[in-house]
Amino acid sequence: MDMKDHGVSEHVDPIMEDIDRFGLYKHIVELEAYGITVVPPETMGVDEEFVDRLRNAILRACERRNGVEIADYQASELAQVDAGRNTWDLLEEDEVFVEAAINPVNLALVRWLLGGSAVFSGQTWIIKGEGYPGLNLHSDAHGIPPGGGHVAHTCNASWLCSDYQDAADGPTVFVPGSHRHARATLPHEEDLATTPFKVVPLVGKSGSLAIWNGATWHGAYVRSNPGLRVTLVQAYARSYMRVHHDYENTSPRLLEKYPALKRVIGESLYPYQDSQNADWQRVAPFMKTGTDPFA
Repeated sequence: MDMKDHGVSEHVDPIMEDIDRFGLYKHIVELEAYGITVVPPETMGVDEEFVDRLRNAILRACERRNGVEIADYQASELAQVDAGRNTWDLLEEDEVFVEAAINPVNLALVRWLLGGSAVFSGQTWIIKGEGYPGLNLHSDAHGIPPGGGHVAHTCNASWLCSDYQDAADGPTVFVPGSHRHARATLPHEEDLATTPFKVVPLVGKSGSLAIWNGATWHGAYVRSNPGLRVTLVQAYARSYMRVHHDYENTSPRLLEKYPALKRVIGESLYPYQDSQNADWQRVAPFMKTGTDPFA
């Protein structure tokens, strides 16, 4: 018996069709149980050429924006200050960033967490070199008070553009299951050296997607390996959340070329552009999430 074939839900059924099509059952179970899953490149449907283009686009954007030269990322000694400046709003920098944002496997998992009306919130890079510091445990569900509910309000979908092999790579680390606390970390829980919780490092090969519930606690280890760890971080949110960047003025050419982009960018309901003549056709779908978290 296949439940999605019975018209069970106008919102759940199409998401389940994608979960089935791409073989993602293991990953949605991990998202529910642990709040984090890592999807290998073969499941993501990407090859080395895509990963090379994505990594090179990140490195070239860093070079252009910050006036630096990286050359070979595996041997680069890029200064931390240069790696961490001007990192946001990459979508129109190169079309490979659009491809990353609307990858159908990526969106299937995003919509499992955030519903079919999930919106694209922003992209940033993390370029991490030898000796770069770690990061304390924290939550990405900013603005959500404790007890914020059993649903995800935001999620992080990060493309690994270099291998995450072990702790020496300075990987992201997680507290599996911490999304169920439905709150941010407390001061005595933040320090990786003293936190009372078990911390697990992210391991995955280049081209993988690491996706996690925005409420899942995570941080990062110090990097001791030479060269650069390169990651494209993508934020998505439910439609009522404030996004990192307003993409409603995205190039019409891109929106025409990539129809999936128009949907995931979304169109903010509030504030009303015309408070005297609200667009009521958009109000009803926005309100649907009050009765169905998959809407």
